[in-house]
Amino acid sequence: MVDANRLLSMRRHVAVLGVVFLVVLAGCSGLPMSDDGSDAPLNDTEGDAPTDELTYPAGYDESGVANASEALATHDAAIADRPTQAQTTIRLAIPGEDGEETVQQLTMETQTDGTGAEYARIELTESVAETYRSGDGVVYTRIDDGENVQYTADEVETPDTFSLGTFGEALAVTDLSLDSVSEDEPRRLTYSGSGVLDEETAFGDVEDVETEVVVDEDGAIHSFSVSYTVPDGADVEASFEFEYDDVTVEEPDWLDEAAQTAA
Repeated sequence: MVDANRLLSMRRHVAVLGVVFLVVLAGCSGLPMSDDGSDAPLNDTEGDAPTDELTYPAGYDESGVANASEALATHDAAIADRPTQAQTTIRLAIPGEDGEETVQQLTMETQTDGTGAEYARIELTESVAETYRSGDGVVYTRIDDGENVQYTADEVETPDTFSLGTFGEALAVTDLSLDSVSEDEPRRLTYSGSGVLDEETAFGDVEDVETEVVVDEDGAIHSFSVSYTVPDGADVEASFEFEYDDVTVEEPDWLDEAAQTAA
């Protein structure tokens, strides 16, 4: 039987993540849009792979992730003040006694142009929230719960950022291997693997972890995915994807109304 208290806690955590995304506005410096290197074929790293010429970003080596904390910090540093478009999905599937799954999902899209303008759209269950940060440091928020629309305006000098560190333990315990290296400049390294996490996470105890990360030689992560299997049968999947540099942030059409309402 599924532990009701645990599943309630897991549901709350997904909801809390939604609130965190609202507060941080531009978690882009810890988040993701997909750039999987499909424009350039990936070369198998076995055999004659040019590993002697490959530059491994800090925290990584030929065997996988040598230091998860360093790897994630390297990512944050590599994309600091860099125009970024990101997409995040966190999906929680909870089995029911009738065999049917209950699915709760959070999706978030973010854009930042590197000059201080940032936009985010967060969808959680039946609610949609959007935030816009202008260059003057004011964060405008629009929340639509399906019945009511609310606006807020807050001055935030230095917003916190949502960090991939929430899932850092998955990198730390996964037995990753280097699957492929692209021909891009800087080249992208694809690592994947699985492992067992013997400690409680924000989602409860975890049996199995599967992870894939695509990172370039500078340490910027282009995609990161992780899945947890929880002993009671629930599954948690999270994916983060990034695109960099060619990003334009436009003012949302609700900005004037938000400014007038929150004034």
